[in-house]
Amino acid sequence: MYNKKILTILLLFILVINVVGPVQVSHAAALDSVIGTLSASSVPSTDGGSNVFDKLFSLLFDKILGPILNIFGGGKATTTSPGNPVKVTPLPPKGGNSGIADSGVLRGKIIVVDPGHGGSNPGAVANDTREADNNLAVSLKLRDKLINAGAKVVMTRETDRTVAPEGSSLGQELAARVDIAEANNADMFISVHSNSNPDPSIYGTMTFFPDGKSSKLALEVQDNIIRETGAVDKGTSSATFYVLRNTTMPSILVEMGFVSNSSEARKLQDDSYRNKIAQGIFNGMVKYFNN
Repeated sequence: MYNKKILTILLLFILVINVVGPVQVSHAAALDSVIGTLSASSVPSTDGGSNVFDKLFSLLFDKILGPILNIFGGGKATTTSPGNPVKVTPLPPKGGNSGIADSGVLRGKIIVVDPGHGGSNPGAVANDTREADNNLAVSLKLRDKLINAGAKVVMTRETDRTVAPEGSSLGQELAARVDIAEANNADMFISVHSNSNPDPSIYGTMTFFPDGKSSKLALEVQDNIIRETGAVDKGTSSATFYVLRNTTMPSILVEMGFVSNSSEARKLQDDSYRNKIAQGIFNGMVKYFNN
């Protein structure tokens, strides 16, 4: 019986040699391991010799077939060790929310933010929405973003009031806003408004700039508001508004949306949407200063 087992082992050994023969020399060490282990296993065991077969098949698959299969891409990856670590390259971080890193370009800039209307002049009123309230809410959010970026922000108003003394003419009111920008030697003037139209089906966002200057600023701000809000893009245009034609620094007037349109009026009262508008204006300013 024992002789038959030895014969069986020899036949299996011949089979292993025939399999390993064509394998490249780099795996020849596996043969030495097989021969050594078979020699050590030739002593009869108490379990009737099954240990020999266990070791033989273990060697066949772990020492021989494993490396062979790995040659052809079918085996497992080589196990790492402290002396042979795998180099892991971390993936770049995903983009954050919709903000744009200011890279410090706003630090020290003097920005005048002008919430249109206020006090006894509420601006356009429709669909239970007052323009002056929307203008102030977005302007305050923009102020906070600019301050966080290191800018010096001057507000023409921070409450529901007129800028010029109550009872002043419209010309005096507008002149008071321009005077604040000029007195502070502002680097930029941003006037924030809401729009209105007799046709309630009209809606969208537009940005105005003084004729002959600030068109690049208007384009950057308009583009980024649309990116943030998804609003209908009504483009940019030059205009002769008092606060634009009388300021000497880059200046724009943003019409955020139409309070006369019921859907857009609801959006303009929504805190999340207001933040998106402020973020869009901020992003456009950063891109302008980065260019």
